[in-house]
Amino acid sequence: MKIFRSLDEIRRNDNCVLTTGTFDGVHLGHQSIIETLIKSVYHQGECSTIVTFEPHPQFVVRSPKRDNLRLLTTIDEKISILERSKIDRLIILPFDQNFAQLSSEEFIENILIKKIGFNKIIIGYDHAFGKDRQGNYEILKELSKKYNYSITVMPPLSVDGVIVSSTGIRKLLGNGNVELAAKCLGRNYHLSGSVIRGEGRGKTLNIPTANIKPIAIEKLIPKDGVYAVWAKFENQKFKAVLYIGTKPTFFNKDRSIELHLFSFSGNLYGKKLEIEFKAKIRDDCYFEKVEKLIKQIEIDKQKTLEILKSGDGYATD
Repeated sequence: MKIFRSLDEIRRNDNCVLTTGTFDGVHLGHQSIIETLIKSVYHQGECSTIVTFEPHPQFVVRSPKRDNLRLLTTIDEKISILERSKIDRLIILPFDQNFAQLSSEEFIENILIKKIGFNKIIIGYDHAFGKDRQGNYEILKELSKKYNYSITVMPPLSVDGVIVSSTGIRKLLGNGNVELAAKCLGRNYHLSGSVIRGEGRGKTLNIPTANIKPIAIEKLIPKDGVYAVWAKFENQKFKAVLYIGTKPTFFNKDRSIELHLFSFSGNLYGKKLEIEFKAKIRDDCYFEKVEKLIKQIEIDKQKTLEILKSGDGYATD
């Protein structure tokens, strides 16, 4: 897969099959579009092309509803996932205020047609683009008469009765439903972070923990609670239990992320870890006595080992 980060780097090719969007999460719905895109390249000289944006447009076109947006995938994670496909070209367009002012017609004509080139375009059923997201299938269809390209619209994809979408997956993770989120993503949800020094309280509770600082501040952190997870670093993978919350038993206010690795001994400070969420065990809660918290932690550890003993499921190889 060739990656382009500027229109100036691109050699226009009218024989391209193209799709465009933010592709946050590269979930099963996105993957269905990508598979159709690849299968639509029939003839020699045609190429498959994905056009996406960095940063996410909603970080540029701010509104009260969008201020709390958190991403499922950073641009580096998105690239890593797409590299596993057989896409020929990934075009990452810088998105700024000037780009945001392009009308849907200007985006199609001045960017997709005149700069990139294509003869087929594949979009999702709810795809919108251009200034104020006013562009849609009808506009694409009208311009296709002038520029002679074909359009394929992919229907919605459902998992367990839930229509797969980036917004929907964010809601699932926000509610702590990491298992259904994994089904929609086609893989466990990932969070990368660096190990920093904490208060050291975990050792006194018989569960030494690594305090995690997310590497990307824009990444979504699932709902507060305790999770069974896989932790990977330096090509090693460990069973682990993860805590997200404000430690209400100790009247903390700051949200923290703490990880306990099973079958590990050593110094993790400064290490980068990748966390894969497998299942939620319980919500964060207040314990009136520390002794009750310690008993619950032991229960959490046993539940985690029980969940993870059956195999790694979607865990990364």
